[in-house]
Amino acid sequence: MITWSVLAGLVGTVASWLATAQIARRRTTLRPEIPWLLGIVALLPAWLVAFVALLGRATGPRPEQALSVAWILSSSAALLGVILTDTALKGLRRSGRADRPVTCWLLGVAALAPGWGIALLGLMVRAAGR
Repeated sequence: MITWSVLAGLVGTVASWLATAQIARRRTTLRPEIPWLLGIVALLPAWLVAFVALLGRATGPRPEQALSVAWILSSSAALLGVILTDTALKGLRRSGRADRPVTCWLLGVAALAPGWGIALLGLMVRAAGR
């Protein structure tokens, strides 16, 4: 699952970057939320693959093990990342510095990157323990 998650992350990042670049060229007044959302979409499938793979432990003899530390930290980091980068985006917008789509896109990617990293780390630890 680690390989599939990394592959989804690479494909999603390239695809959303190309979409952001194309949209930025077409419109002169692009709302900053659009590239930010495209940045989130870049890593969302990759994070979901790793996150769901962490949940795979629920079918064992002790289903409460599904609530492992990596599972909780990954979901918390992803949620906190979205909240914090949304706040940063609003701050950039108020200050008038949110006019660069690449900055907004990077904020979107940064929103899910920690949660994805924690999920991948949890999968690696689980794979090493087998």
